[in-house]
Amino acid sequence: IEIEEMILEPIASAAAVLSEEEKEAGVVLVDIGGGTTDIAIFHEGIIRHTAVIPFGGNIITEDIKEGCTILHRQAEALKRKFGSAIASESQANEVVCIPGLRGREPKEITIRSLSGIIQARMEEIVEHVYYEIKNSGYEKKLIGGIVITGGGAELKNITQLFDYVTGMGSRVGYPNEHLGPSPLNEKLTSPIYATGIGLVLKGFETKERKNKSLTTVKTHSKKVKGSFFDKLLEKGKSWFEEDIEQ
Repeated sequence: IEIEEMILEPIASAAAVLSEEEKEAGVVLVDIGGGTTDIAIFHEGIIRHTAVIPFGGNIITEDIKEGCTILHRQAEALKRKFGSAIASESQANEVVCIPGLRGREPKEITIRSLSGIIQARMEEIVEHVYYEIKNSGYEKKLIGGIVITGGGAELKNITQLFDYVTGMGSRVGYPNEHLGPSPLNEKLTSPIYATGIGLVLKGFETKERKNKSLTTVKTHSKKVKGSFFDKLLEKGKSWFEEDIEQ
């Protein structure tokens, strides 16, 4: 197996979740991964600005782990199942019970407290994103708003938090429009797989481009070959006609 080419992660994600109309109108792609949050700004169909923020879903999990004094796997499970980007959207009386270690008493954590930890870190990430948008110089030209993808996009109320902090409309980007109707593809509709599906799409684009280039070379070769034999035939015909006249 050999590497064919290198693709910037947000460009691959953009291929999976953005339409050409959005790229033309102006849009911000925010890919919230585990270790980083990647940003790509498109305008008039061209990528204009990229940035990488060194915060992602993993740091939120660490915050929950330390804030609630629980195990990492428990913190990750809580974030995925009960977490919300806006604490006020959670009921104050909702409680989740975490089993204790080796016979110790179980720990009770309110969903609102959990969401409060998540919101604090997510606000920091969104503020960094908004800074990059303003720094790009395209803030007032992005008609398409913000498209959020990656694992962090699965967090509840994530679009509302982006709307509140940035004042721009946002949506979650799903890669499902590029997937076939097979039941096996249902799991791949998650924004977690946006980058992977985008890389596959880029691979197909490269293959198609190479095939077109090869076809063009073959066609050109045939044309050259045809013209050579046409000229040779004409020359032979003229010689034959001269011999008859003589």
